[in-house]
Amino acid sequence: MTEQVTFKLQASSLYFGLSLIIHGFTFLSVWFYSFNFYASLIFSLALGIHFQYLNGHIFLKKTNSIRTLSLDGNTIVTIDNSGKERKYPYVYCAYQSRFLVIINIGERSLVIFKDSFASNSLSQLNRLLINART
Repeated sequence: MTEQVTFKLQASSLYFGLSLIIHGFTFLSVWFYSFNFYASLIFSLALGIHFQYLNGHIFLKKTNSIRTLSLDGNTIVTIDNSGKERKYPYVYCAYQSRFLVIINIGERSLVIFKDSFASNSLSQLNRLLINART
């Protein structure tokens, strides 16, 4: 691959919906299956704090959240919210499907849902990742 392609990322409503459903079921199970009121209250508070922490990552509000992803051959370039640009010498795709791509970059994993692209499409990223491996 000789051309460079840039993908702009945005918050994923699918990921937010999945996390909301999982946190909701966990909240219900804490209150339905717990025999101690104070333990349920503590677990609910911890679950609420975790959900607030997770929302910072889902809505890409953290300073290290990746906003732009560029592919150039086997090289990946990321730009986060603070404007810091990082280059990684290889692309390793851990998982690919029609709805989700997981890319290992350095020590981090970048999870990209289908609806988290502001520009381009997930199928274009899938094609480029397959071509980068061959």
